[in-house]
Amino acid sequence: MDHSDFAHSSVLYREVLGYCEGLEAVGDGVVVDCTLGEGGHTEMILERYREIKVVGFERDDAILDIARERLDKFAGRVEFVNDNFAAVEDHLLSRKGKISGFLYDFGISSYHFDRSGRGFSFQRDECLDMRLGKTSGKDAAYVINNYSENELTDIIKRYGEERWAKRIARFICRKRSEGPIERTLELAEIVLAAIPSRFHVKNIHPATRVFQALRIEVNDELSAIEESLQKAVPLLAAGGRIMAISFHSLEDRIVKNIFRRLSKGCTCDREPQYCQCDHAPYVRLLTKKPLLPGDDEVALNKRSRSAKMRVCEAL
Repeated sequence: MDHSDFAHSSVLYREVLGYCEGLEAVGDGVVVDCTLGEGGHTEMILERYREIKVVGFERDDAILDIARERLDKFAGRVEFVNDNFAAVEDHLLSRKGKISGFLYDFGISSYHFDRSGRGFSFQRDECLDMRLGKTSGKDAAYVINNYSENELTDIIKRYGEERWAKRIARFICRKRSEGPIERTLELAEIVLAAIPSRFHVKNIHPATRVFQALRIEVNDELSAIEESLQKAVPLLAAGGRIMAISFHSLEDRIVKNIFRRLSKGCTCDREPQYCQCDHAPYVRLLTKKPLLPGDDEVALNKRSRSAKMRVCEAL
């Protein structure tokens, strides 16, 4: 496969490779790519560090097939898991050695926007699906057509951080009373009409935050991030690292808060005299502030401009 065959460009690739250095000598030499996607980060890690093995989690079996083909040349050094990364403990707890590193690249890949046909983007007319895996329940059309106005307001405001959430929800409910809303362009036009033109932000489509909110709701993305990070730390060998790449403030806030809490010590939420973790920190922060892509990377891949990476190391 030529790299032009892939929709997604791996972000912060230099930083990821830098923090993987030395991990082959930590624990069992296994890095867990919790968001395998088309396998870009994993391919670079396996090519650079010949002693490292990778376990890749991917909940979307369609994109997992692409990764399998891409990484076929590393047979014996990569293991594939078709599951949500929230289930890391279920798949890794029984391993004999401790894990050397975890890599997260949150959100969805360019493949989902450009090639999946599932309605993640309002740039083309597609069905409102937005599910990342076949086992997911409700799709985006179900949310749009069945949630109450208050429920829609809540998810658009909470997950999209959209100030016009209530007005957008009202416009959606009014439009769906005429018939179900099932297409991406139809929804984008509703949002466009709901937000007064003078409040449109230059170079950002008004529907951007609404589509983000729907995707997060459909796939329960934020709960999975918190659950997975908390389960990953006990699986790490001393000196093992967690690298987490976020693309919006909601994701980054979860990572920042969990890393800070684990670096301070007590996590059992008990009174001091009943503490069971001896106030010992579990990790140390390797990035005081998040790492950002360089200008050269952004010039080549505009979607990398909002990426932030935080790294911690197990003690």
